[in-house]
Amino acid sequence: MISVLLKTSARAGRAHRRNDRGSSTAEVVVVLPVLMLVITVALQFALWALASSALSESAAQGGAALRSYGGTAVAGRSAALLGLGVLANGLVVAPEVSVGAPGESFDSLSESGTVVPLLPGEHLTVSAQSTGPKQQFRASG
Repeated sequence: MISVLLKTSARAGRAHRRNDRGSSTAEVVVVLPVLMLVITVALQFALWALASSALSESAAQGGAALRSYGGTAVAGRSAALLGLGVLANGLVVAPEVSVGAPGESFDSLSESGTVVPLLPGEHLTVSAQSTGPKQQFRASG
């Protein structure tokens, strides 16, 4: 009796495997686009993080040039754009650098731009700001 049941279950298993032909193709067709979308979103996030880091660093460089002794708005703006070109060449689209109204003791520099999109219709923006006291020469005494 047990041998008959084992033979019957073995035949059913072989029949079941014969009926599954082509099912792996259907599974790949369903899973592969989802996997590609997840990878693309992860890459887009990585590009955004890299662009944000590069923009922060270039804003710090521009702010340092702006606040240095004898620094000007043109020097701060050009240092920020140069730093962004070195750190993230082509990663930030249409970067904008603005210098805040120069105060008596503080200066401010702001940068913003759009990250290169991997997915259509996606526009991630990044921004950074550097604010600090001006460096001034003061005679001792």
